[in-house]
Amino acid sequence: MYNIQENICKTKGKNMKPFSGQKLSICFPIWLLHDTPSGGAYHDLKRCLQETAERGFNCIRFDDGAGILHTSAGMRRGAVMVRPPFQDYGKVLRQLDCTGGEGKVDRLQRLLDTLEYAEQFGLSVILSSWYYLHTCWYCDEDLNEELHAIPAHERFLYFAEQLDHLLCEIKRTGLEKRIAFAEIFNEADGLNFINGYGARNHLSVEERRRFRDDHEKALAFLRARHPDILFAYDTYTAWTDPEQMPRNLQVWNFHNYFLWGIYSFLEQNLLQDGTDVDDPAESTTARRFMKENPVPLADIRAVRSGKTPAPEDWIRRVWLYSNLDERKLPEIDALFEEELEKKEEKFKQDLRESLHHAQTLHRQICPDAPLVVGEGVSYVGHKELLCEEHSERYWKMLEYMILQYREAGISGCVLRTCCGPEDPCWNRNADQLCRLNRLFRNE
Repeated sequence: MYNIQENICKTKGKNMKPFSGQKLSICFPIWLLHDTPSGGAYHDLKRCLQETAERGFNCIRFDDGAGILHTSAGMRRGAVMVRPPFQDYGKVLRQLDCTGGEGKVDRLQRLLDTLEYAEQFGLSVILSSWYYLHTCWYCDEDLNEELHAIPAHERFLYFAEQLDHLLCEIKRTGLEKRIAFAEIFNEADGLNFINGYGARNHLSVEERRRFRDDHEKALAFLRARHPDILFAYDTYTAWTDPEQMPRNLQVWNFHNYFLWGIYSFLEQNLLQDGTDVDDPAESTTARRFMKENPVPLADIRAVRSGKTPAPEDWIRRVWLYSNLDERKLPEIDALFEEELEKKEEKFKQDLRESLHHAQTLHRQICPDAPLVVGEGVSYVGHKELLCEEHSERYWKMLEYMILQYREAGISGCVLRTCCGPEDPCWNRNADQLCRLNRLFRNE
């Protein structure tokens, strides 16, 4: 593995074609760099990346640790603590608690090791940051206080500078050719310090354009420093706010959760803003699927007391899935299949409409930028709730999705958000993953 030495960026830019002409079949091991010495799903990096290639993926997208790897002056922080965000309550949730026990880890060294194994197995990487969305839950509060103290309009440039620091570290190894593209923030259009998901902050057009200007300046800084690397704008929806889209983006990476609503029978009235915060079990149809004596919602909230808060929908999501009665999971499985059969054509229509809207906006704002789907389909919380893994109809839906993306000229796609070494589908559905990845690349 590469030894981390002084932080000096020596490599000059080289001309690169986007993705080297290859479509990206994207795997999503989001916390790949955050695995602690006690060992989680990503502990053996070589095995993770080898299995990724074996399943037909040629690209991985993950949290790059920007803001955590270096100080504001560009000095390496070294090993930094990783803490379980919801203690034991998060253990059953997919993607949430998969990094091993509490402990320190040198994420920068893991990043460089990841790139070396990516070179070995022919994989490219997408660098992104979930810091203000999820990553802060895993961090010590002294670090969170430092990064949350950055004024909102200075965050794009600060994290661009942090991305610059880690790109310079990568270039010292000569492995920057492994980077398909990089993003300053994941789901930048939904960040709570801007307009929030669903535009819940109701910012004026002028204020949204001011944030766009911040983003454009940050991208201009990165493009000047690294003309050999593509920089993307990442959005949580195809229906993103055009006022926030930086006009100097080089890739548009949108997310397409067209099947999200299939779990409404389970999450109805639970995860929406404004529902009863004291006892959601009394106001949701999910109550019949839960343990006889569920952990109170207040106990989940108490885990984050005095720490950087988690959004209400995630507090409730942890509450719901940590309280499901596992004896009733087969009933939920059957309801999923029933919902999918009943609403299959609607979900397909939703997929087509979101794709059409993305193509329309793409032609209007960034027609020369590759269009990528970096997350999507659905999110099911419980690791043992295997509706999707078991459903032949579901996998046929993904095949339909892939064909739609191919026809639309999508340059890269993820098969599903929950799709990495930490997920049940990794081993249960390895053949399906491989088949669909090859189908997307028309192999």
